[in-house]
Amino acid sequence: MLIDAIRIYCQKNGIQLSTRDKTLAADFFEHPHDYISDDYFNYKLHSFICRSHAELPEIFIVEEKGNDFLVYERIISDFCCLSQHKQQAPQSFIGKKIIILREQPKTLEAEALYATIKKRISGANLFFLPLVAFSLLLPFYSNLFNSRLVYSSSLTSVLYITIFFIFFALLEAFLKTSVYKTVVRATHDNSIKISKLLMYILTITSDDSAPSTTRAIELSSVSYWKAISSLMVDVALLLVFLICIVLLLGEYSIILFLYYLGFAIFCVYARFQSYESSLKSIAINNDRLIDSISLHNNRQQVRFTNFDTLRHAFYVKSLASEKLSHQLDLHNNRWAEILKLNTFISMVLMYIACYLAINTGSLSIATIIAVMIINSRLSAAMIASVNGCYSVKVNLHQIKASLTKLTQHIVLANANQLHLDKIEQLTLENITIEPHGHATLAGYNANFTRGNVVGVVGKVGVGKSTLLRAIIAQAALPHGAIRYNQVNIHNIDALTFQRQIAYYQPALQFFKGTLRFNFNLYGIHDTGRILAIIKYCCPAMTVDINILDDVDADALNFSAGERQKIIISMLLEKQPSLIILDEPTSFMSDDEGLDFLRHLIAQHHDAIFIIASHNADVNRIATTLINISNTGKHKKIFINTPRPTVPITVKPQGGLAE
Repeated sequence: MLIDAIRIYCQKNGIQLSTRDKTLAADFFEHPHDYISDDYFNYKLHSFICRSHAELPEIFIVEEKGNDFLVYERIISDFCCLSQHKQQAPQSFIGKKIIILREQPKTLEAEALYATIKKRISGANLFFLPLVAFSLLLPFYSNLFNSRLVYSSSLTSVLYITIFFIFFALLEAFLKTSVYKTVVRATHDNSIKISKLLMYILTITSDDSAPSTTRAIELSSVSYWKAISSLMVDVALLLVFLICIVLLLGEYSIILFLYYLGFAIFCVYARFQSYESSLKSIAINNDRLIDSISLHNNRQQVRFTNFDTLRHAFYVKSLASEKLSHQLDLHNNRWAEILKLNTFISMVLMYIACYLAINTGSLSIATIIAVMIINSRLSAAMIASVNGCYSVKVNLHQIKASLTKLTQHIVLANANQLHLDKIEQLTLENITIEPHGHATLAGYNANFTRGNVVGVVGKVGVGKSTLLRAIIAQAALPHGAIRYNQVNIHNIDALTFQRQIAYYQPALQFFKGTLRFNFNLYGIHDTGRILAIIKYCCPAMTVDINILDDVDADALNFSAGERQKIIISMLLEKQPSLIILDEPTSFMSDDEGLDFLRHLIAQHHDAIFIIASHNADVNRIATTLINISNTGKHKKIFINTPRPTVPITVKPQGGLAE
């Protein structure tokens, strides 16, 4: 049955159904998100008829004959049936109905995501609270031993009672471990869910340091959930031990109560003195990490740069980081000394309170050790509570600041977007391009259909790449609209872009991973086909199957032109109906590049090609040219910039000096 297949599919994809006992009703197929427990995504069932294996995801449901539904998982170039222990030949999926769940973020607003993360605290933490009672085992046993057992003439009685207490100590360990496992599992599940959302945001964010930012959110979220769990227990222990002190010392407990009240206020003040320094230290260390990644990525250029300038820039940031680290070390040392001093003062005050209580007969001498244990636990619980509050505040700040930075300028796509099986027509309406306030293309209108090869020509900086990015909805234009099949591109769903559009720009590189993994990302799983593409793109290379899996793709010894050909060939293997190529032959000779483009056009003669290239010969294979010129009309830009208060003069060498 389909519902059984849905359960297997969800379990394999890490999608948590809201309940296991409740039978999935028929409206699951209309409103699946009502049955799925996910604070970050909405889900919708999507079905299509399989035309090619490249369309098949890693896990999917197939409708077989007789209303039978089976779940399959792709394994390299084969498929494994998860519903039954058998394999299915790949060609059997062609023409069959494929069912999958597609997800859409509920929101990408920083405040809403922040609120969701804050409330994702496991309810299992509440089970820790009753277990706080076990913390009284040691003081109770101490009091019992000093008041009764020490005077017992029977060792057997002492052993029996001791074993009784040991049993409860073991019971405490067992119960705490059980609860902890539940809490850790919930934290683990929450971490996976937020990582899934952050991966989605990584693909659309404008944050240049997004990898570091997302990692900060992941780590801070987990730290926050753990800190809240510990804080709940510490506060509960604080209250329990405070009540015990009052019950044991009576009116003389006011001495310790007033001390701990004052010390708590002082602890909060002292601990949070380093709050701003901690935030600055975290921020500057993130910047240093990003700088280190940038340095590593550009390491081949270092020997040709002014290394002293580079070293000085790193030195300045290292100096600032170490200065903050020095301040934090001094603060932590002062904090440690304060805690040591508290141990002595609290003990002295406890002895004074015990002395007064014993003199009035409200406390027995045998109970002093129990009071001592409770007092030390009370002190530790209070300090842990302050540290917990500090940790919660720091992590929440990190989460909020990072989410704000990551989601800035992101607009969530319309959930009711249209899907196009093919892009038959590309329409440009009143398109205007204005790089630097200068109109290089104004009021341009055109209509392109299948088989058209459009060449985009113009000098560097006139907006060729901007036009290409606008055609795939990655750049905003001041005027005009772009449509596929008369539908505005902003109303087209992501699946259309995934299956029907190929976009290449020179900055494209292999993804981190093996060469096979990179081919798999574009739906190419057949080993023979992968080797054929590599052989065509690298005719002088001896192709060995081992290069697919042995090393990372970036480590392979491809030339820049070969790498360019392989990436473009991977992009076009899915047979897209709209192909956007920005400088696709920039690493090839003119003749080689022209031959390569002719081959692509012949292989995809039913597609619409949009090509921007430095190679003037490309114009000969284009059926239409878009000439972007810098001779257009200037537009005024008003910038509210204050006038300089210091006169500026021009140096004879052409530089500026005050």
